[in-house]
Amino acid sequence: MNCILFRRLLMVLFVMCGYITALAQEVTVTGKVTDPESKLPLEGVTVRVKNTQTATSTNAAGEFTIKAPSSTSILVFTLVSYTTLEAKASSSSLAISLNKFENKLEDVVVVGYGTKKRVQAQGAVATLKAAEIEDIPVANLPSALVNRVPGVSVNFSSGKPGSTTTLNIRNSSVGPASFPGNAGGVTTQPLIVIDGIISNPAQWAQSTNADFFENLDASQVEDITFLKDASAAIYGAAGAKGVVLITTKRGKAGKPKISYSGYYGVSTPTTDPETMTAYEHAKFLNDGFELTGAAFNQRFSQADLDSLKGLKDESWFDYFWKNGKVQRHTLTVSGGTDKITFFAGGSYYNEKGNYGKIEVNKYSLRFGVNAKIIEGLTADISFATDYNKEYSNNHSNAGTDNDDATIRPLYFTPKWVPVILGDKLAGFQGANNSSPQNTNWNFLGLQNSGTYRDSRSQGLAVNASLEWRPKVVKGLAARVQFGQNNRNALAKGYFASYNVANLQRRGQNSLFYSDQLVTTTGASPTVRIANNDQIQEGTTVSNNYQFFTTLSYGRKFGEHEFDVMAGFDQSESESRNVLLNKVTQIVAGVDEFWAFSNDPTALGSINEVVRPTQAFITAKRSYITRANYSFRNRYFFEFIGRADASVNFLPEDRWGFFPTVGLGWKISDEDFFSNINFVNSLKIRATYGVVGEDRLGARLWESRYSQTTGILFGNTATSGLDPSIYPNPLITWEKARNFNVGFDAAVYKNKITITADFYQRYTYDGYDSYSASAFPPTFGTTPPVVNYLKQLSWGAEFAIGYRTRFSKDWGFNVDANFAFTNSQLMQQYYNETLLGQFGNDQLGITVGRDPRTYNSNNIGYITKGILRTQAEVDAILAKNPNYLIGGVKPQVGFMDFEDINGDGQITEAGDATLMFDKTSPVVAAGFTLGASYKTFRLSMNINLSIGGKRFYDSDARTAPTTVRNAPSFWADHWSPENPNGKFPRADAPLATANSTFWAVNGTQSRINNMVLSYQLPKNISAKIRIPDLRFMITGTNLWNIVNPLKYKDPYTSNFGFYPTLRTISFGVNASL
Repeated sequence: MNCILFRRLLMVLFVMCGYITALAQEVTVTGKVTDPESKLPLEGVTVRVKNTQTATSTNAAGEFTIKAPSSTSILVFTLVSYTTLEAKASSSSLAISLNKFENKLEDVVVVGYGTKKRVQAQGAVATLKAAEIEDIPVANLPSALVNRVPGVSVNFSSGKPGSTTTLNIRNSSVGPASFPGNAGGVTTQPLIVIDGIISNPAQWAQSTNADFFENLDASQVEDITFLKDASAAIYGAAGAKGVVLITTKRGKAGKPKISYSGYYGVSTPTTDPETMTAYEHAKFLNDGFELTGAAFNQRFSQADLDSLKGLKDESWFDYFWKNGKVQRHTLTVSGGTDKITFFAGGSYYNEKGNYGKIEVNKYSLRFGVNAKIIEGLTADISFATDYNKEYSNNHSNAGTDNDDATIRPLYFTPKWVPVILGDKLAGFQGANNSSPQNTNWNFLGLQNSGTYRDSRSQGLAVNASLEWRPKVVKGLAARVQFGQNNRNALAKGYFASYNVANLQRRGQNSLFYSDQLVTTTGASPTVRIANNDQIQEGTTVSNNYQFFTTLSYGRKFGEHEFDVMAGFDQSESESRNVLLNKVTQIVAGVDEFWAFSNDPTALGSINEVVRPTQAFITAKRSYITRANYSFRNRYFFEFIGRADASVNFLPEDRWGFFPTVGLGWKISDEDFFSNINFVNSLKIRATYGVVGEDRLGARLWESRYSQTTGILFGNTATSGLDPSIYPNPLITWEKARNFNVGFDAAVYKNKITITADFYQRYTYDGYDSYSASAFPPTFGTTPPVVNYLKQLSWGAEFAIGYRTRFSKDWGFNVDANFAFTNSQLMQQYYNETLLGQFGNDQLGITVGRDPRTYNSNNIGYITKGILRTQAEVDAILAKNPNYLIGGVKPQVGFMDFEDINGDGQITEAGDATLMFDKTSPVVAAGFTLGASYKTFRLSMNINLSIGGKRFYDSDARTAPTTVRNAPSFWADHWSPENPNGKFPRADAPLATANSTFWAVNGTQSRINNMVLSYQLPKNISAKIRIPDLRFMITGTNLWNIVNPLKYKDPYTSNFGFYPTLRTISFGVNASL
């Protein structure tokens, strides 16, 4: 009996030993993770051994390899937007499927100084994944955001390579007041924060530090979050215009992954700028000459007109225009272990312009490392640098984004004026309706003169942080972060004089050119074009640092959950610039300062040898706090507070406090809601708070001076000081009260998601400026900036998303966003009760009572139409024989207007008024459509705006003259031969002034971009050892579906600006 018992005990012992041995034996597990719907592999899934720090991530093929302590270990699989899955390491090969987690309320969002679940965020917070815009071939990151987020608008200065792109959230504005440049200018842009560090801390730093945002490549960005309401109060004094939070990519555990993306494209205008033919131009002028009885030597003879009919219809723009070229290349490398990960990314962008030698080169490089130093202590450090070079050889005044000083002459030079006759350059005068083309000019001569403008900038950003989460105090986290941004910019311009031929004129009115030189006694065969004859060189150095530390604690106790955060933030910004300038070149063809005259008598307002250095310094110190509480994950409370001190204000007015309170209710979790089956989740939320703004000219409470050349004593120039702006010691924060209420919903098995927000923003103590006309000419300086403006704005935003799969191979998605917005100016200087064209007090617009929208385009005359018959003219004069239109008695072909003040005369002072109740669109919408079939993908973004008004711009309204052509629509003008012409006669008074005649329905729609891609099947790509290989054809600004202004692209603000471009690109994306 004892023997039997002993044998049984021995057997149990052996079994237990074997079991213990099995437990202690390390196993290697491999596997593949896929999406069960698309059957495609999932890349970047974190695979971690539960309760350990051992982790890895899946590669592009969804595959992973990990070592576990034993076959009973639990592996945890996590990926953003997918449900977390746990599986035993019981098999050496695992097949894992992760289901998409459609409830966006559980997604994690960045909210400033931390992250939180979306369900815990009560404000208007929108997040865009960079993967959605990574394939769009644009010059900068903001350009890819068009119509992607409700309430976020993207503004383009022009289509010129290198032109700036800015963002605006909820139609933020600074009112119609004008400010004295950098001295008092207030930004409308949101605050830009990259990985926790503010990129544009001051208004005068917009053109320098903001480049860190514009130069970010989408391949280096993880996601972009927009704080649109009082939730921006976490940034206090700089959050009034909203906040944009950019999170860059970080490495993931696993073997290194290498990705390359590149494309090459061709750019052409979206709308060809059409001007009148030479015959139409001459016929228009003759019609006017005949009506006014002009002398015959001013008119075109019939022989002249006949010769123009056979002339090639080619403008100078057509002669010099060429297709632009664009290319972009990106390379990223990432990987790491469970203790240290890294990410490195580089990009190169090159764009060549459409005439002359316009070229932009942009380089960027970003590198980041995340390391677990010891248990609970994590370090993160990143470096980013960029280098930009812009070159052009256009006119000396063509340094603006729109390049109008070059475009206008190319458009408007009459088509009977040749660029070159034989080997002789034609010198032409007057193609521009404004300076600088008031002297002879030839673009080909300018191109060959050696003239150029070369600007370069280099930025360097360092960002480092430490985060400690002690194991002994669960939920406690301490973080310290430091960031430094530096940027150096250099701009050089060399503007050389050149010669054009002094050609004889021909034709009845001597407007045509011959190929013969002028032979008049004493006449020179050439004319020297000065082209400003100068050299300029300027430098700008700017830097800013930010240091902050936060302490947070969050726990969950049963049905109660809370987290609190408190922190300290300090930042400082500085910018300095200097410009050197010399005129009158004495050694031709040399772009050095020694080649120009040192004669002090040549000095003038723009001809100073050295322009004084400008320096701007500002600093801020802040205390921040945030508290969140939830009960049953159903009822939510949030408080945000920030106290800011800014040196932009006097010490006694330096501090401001900006609080926000938010409430939320996840109503779909209530018992009474359980029977509403089609609603999967519904949360109602609201916020109310105050945000501030201090991003204006630095230290406007102090006296400021600019250096002048003073008075000449003989040949000696003396220096002097002039006050540049009158100080205001009472200047303080601009403030805005924001109220937002909204809801987030998911319905029909989470296939449809809906977000809606309704908001009101009341701005008070807004930055405003006295009109200069309020001061006598002897005042001697610029009026001060004051806290006076009051403005009320309101609107609604909606975002709807739908995603589904029809079968294993077919998928479809659509995201739509809609926005309604309006505003009303309540108070503004100079006149407390009247609002007008700043000096014209007779417009009679009562601030705060008149609901009509103020903007410069909306001020004009109310048109009654064109007087087409003599009977219409006689009827007017029968009522009032002294009736005048612009000082002239009415005639057939004139335009007639409403006599607003009833004095029997149509004048600007008496009859210009606000024309429409509302000029902005009633609805602004964006649609992103996507479809997939197997490995084919198609996506497109479409914008739509309904209603409102669009206006013919000033260049388009300007009628042709003998030295200036005009858009082709002017050919259909009133004349005795064409009494039903759409446009007025050539000499009609006030016809080209802004009026309701030039307003059209503003409805417009465009396909902004489209991407068609094909991913090589895995079985084929595996053979060539490239796991992920994709080919793309992309297009931007593809097609204007509805264009209210046929003569130009609706995104081009003026006909005489660089046109908006359509780009077609071919690209490839490969990953290893």
